Amino acid sequence: MREWREVYSGSGYYYYLTQKKTFQQARDECKSYGGLSKEGNSWVWVDKTSSTSENTHWIQNPQQPSNSGGNENCGEIIDFYSLRTNDVECSSPKYGLCEHNRQGYDAGNGYRYMLTSKGTWDNTRTECVNVGGDLTAVGMKDFSLRAPIQQALGFDKAWIGLVDLIGGGKDWVWADSTVTSSTRENTHWIENPRQPSNSGGNEKCGEILLEYDLRTNDRACSFETNGLCEIPIITRYS
Repeated sequence: MREWREVYSGSGYYYYLTQKKTFQQARDECKSYGGLSKEGNSWVWVDKTSSTSENTHWIQNPQQPSNSGGNENCGEIIDFYSLRTNDVECSSPKYGLCEHNRQGYDAGNGYRYMLTSKGTWDNTRTECVNVGGDLTAVGMKDFSLRAPIQQALGFDKAWIGLVDLIGGGKDWVWADSTVTSSTRENTHWIENPRQPSNSGGNEKCGEILLEYDLRTNDRACSFETNGLCEIPIITRYS
């Protein structure tokens, strides 16, 4: 499981790694690369655009880049210097700041939503966890968010973060960080035909269905469909 905190800037998504890494380790962790390094004697952004004084914003006092020790070949930003740029050894452990172009829908509730590839409930949940979230729970309890999310992502059915821990319809819970109990009021089960039905005796996972007005159905967890991920946006700037 990757460890990051995501930020929405108003123009794109960024995330910073919560464990210190070398430049290369941090770059490997970033999905689409952003950063500054030296090639030969020239500074370049890792998207291959040239570094200039106007787009790099080096620290001016003391003047950077200084190449102290003769091997400061990677770039960092420093809060103490008003987030201006400094050159540093690439092997120095730092928190990485990544940028990416992930697709998804910001529902305005502190989460971004996206679809996984088709898979079982467990497989799609793993895919959600690997991009920093989980199968959606918070956005499903608020029924008013279901239609905007579906319209933005265009699915007809999707796994959600709802599971019967015991089986037989005895202990449905939302699989979010609070593991809150499922009720008819917060789960919005299909009423006609009334769900959960536990058809076949093994329907232990939850999905939403467009044909039933995005209400909730129980389904065998081995069924393969897209999962609906819910990814927290930790800090948001307007």
